[in-house]
Amino acid sequence: MSGQHPHETLKAKATASGCDVTAKELAELMDKEDPLREYRSQFHIPKDKDGNDIIYLCGNSLGLQHKGVGDSVKEHIDKWATQAVEGHFQQPCPWFEIDDILRKSMASVVGASAEEVVLMNTLTVNLHLLLTAFYKPNGKKRKILIERNPFPSDMYAIRSQIKMRGCDPDADLIEIGSESEVKQFADQDIIDAIEKNHEEIALVMVAGVHFLTGQLFDIEKITATCKKYNIRVGFDLAHAVGNAPLKLHDWGVDFACWCTYKYLNAGPGNIAGAYIHSSINCDELDRLEGWWGHKRETRFRLKHEFEGTPGVASFQLSNPGVMCMASIKPCLELFEKVGMEQLRSKSLLLTGYLELMLTSVMGASVEILTPTDINRRGAQLSVRITGELVSDVAPGSEYECGTNTNNKASVLQKQLEFAGITCDNRPPDILRLPPVPLYNTFTDVFTLVTTLRKLIK
Repeated sequence: MSGQHPHETLKAKATASGCDVTAKELAELMDKEDPLREYRSQFHIPKDKDGNDIIYLCGNSLGLQHKGVGDSVKEHIDKWATQAVEGHFQQPCPWFEIDDILRKSMASVVGASAEEVVLMNTLTVNLHLLLTAFYKPNGKKRKILIERNPFPSDMYAIRSQIKMRGCDPDADLIEIGSESEVKQFADQDIIDAIEKNHEEIALVMVAGVHFLTGQLFDIEKITATCKKYNIRVGFDLAHAVGNAPLKLHDWGVDFACWCTYKYLNAGPGNIAGAYIHSSINCDELDRLEGWWGHKRETRFRLKHEFEGTPGVASFQLSNPGVMCMASIKPCLELFEKVGMEQLRSKSLLLTGYLELMLTSVMGASVEILTPTDINRRGAQLSVRITGELVSDVAPGSEYECGTNTNNKASVLQKQLEFAGITCDNRPPDILRLPPVPLYNTFTDVFTLVTTLRKLIK
C-alpha cells in the first residue's frame, strides 16, 4: 500500500473532528464516510436475545450469509421441480455448464484467468489432488517445505502424501517458524530455507495467510525464489482469498487451492476453488481423473482414454453440487462488482483502527501477534491475552458441541458472546479478530475493544 499509513489517516481524521482516536465519535464518523457502508445491508446479521444485531467478528471462520443466497438456491430448487433431468441442458443456467458460469468472477478475486480457475470439491480434497500432481520426490530431492503450525488439515494431507510416496514425513518435511511458541516469522526465513535446502526440496507448499497469526506471506517473493531453483510451489489460500490482493498468474504461482466459506461467504462446508498456472500442461501431470474433467463434447461417450478439459478444469472428478454453486453466486458477483482494491482499502483502515484501539486502550494486557506492517497482513489481528480476566466464569451452562471453557481464551470468548460479540479463539490465550470490510463497521471495532477493556484487568 502506498500513501498514508492507516494510523496517520485515523489520527488526522480525529484531530480534524476535535476528538480523540479512542472516542466513539471517530468510529461513527468513519462509518458515516465509509464508501462501502451500503453493502452491510446485503448480509443477514444474527440477532441477540433482544433483537439487536450482534457484532460478528468471525468471518475468518464462517462468513455471513448474503441475502441473495435464498433466491439463488430457490431458483435451482424450482428448476429441479419443473425441469427435472432436463435442467442439465435447458435454460436458464443449464447444470451441464454450471462450473463455467462463475469461473470469471472467481478468477478476478485471485488474479488469474478464467481458464486457470475451477470451483470443485472441498479444500483438502483439492489439496490432495494437487499434491498428487505436483509432489514428485526423486532421489534426495524429496522434501516438502511448509510453515510451522499450519492449519491441521494441511499438515495431515502433506504428511500422508509423503508417506504414500514411500518417504519419511519426519525426515522429509521442513517446517519454518518457532518451535517453542506461536509467533510470526520473517518471509526471509522461508527464502533462506529454500536457498539452503534447494537441492533436497521437491515442493514448497505454504499458506497465503497463516490461519493462527494472520501473517500474510510474500507469495510473489517465495514463488520467485522457487522458480530460481526449478522447485514447484503452491499455496493454501483459505485465509487469503477475498481478504488480501492476489495476482496468482502474474506472480507465476504453480498451483493453489482455497475454501469459499470464509471471506467469500459461500456457506458452511461449501465448494472450494483450485488454480493451476496456464503455462503448465495439465495433460502431462499425474492427475486423478473423473468424468467431469473430461471434454464436455464427449463426456457421455463410452471411452477408455481420458480427454481432459483444458487447464485445471480437467482435475474435476464429479459434477459440482448445484446448490453449492448457487450459494456462492451472489457474493462472488458482489466481489466482482466492488473489486478487491476497494475492499482492501477499507480493510487496511478497519484493521488499522482495531490495532490502534487495542494499543491505545488495552496497553500491556494484550499482545498483537500479527505483523504491524500492513502489507504483511490481511483483515485478521491475532491477539494474545496477557492480562488476567476480571472473572473466570464463562456465561452459559447449556451444552454446546465443541465447547471448551477451561482456558483463558475460551472463557473470554464466551464472555464476549454473552455481551453480543462473536469471535474466534485458539487456546490457551489467543483471540482471532478479523473485521471484514463488506459487513463490519468501525463502531463494531470500538464496541469490541471497550468491552475487552471491561473484561481484562
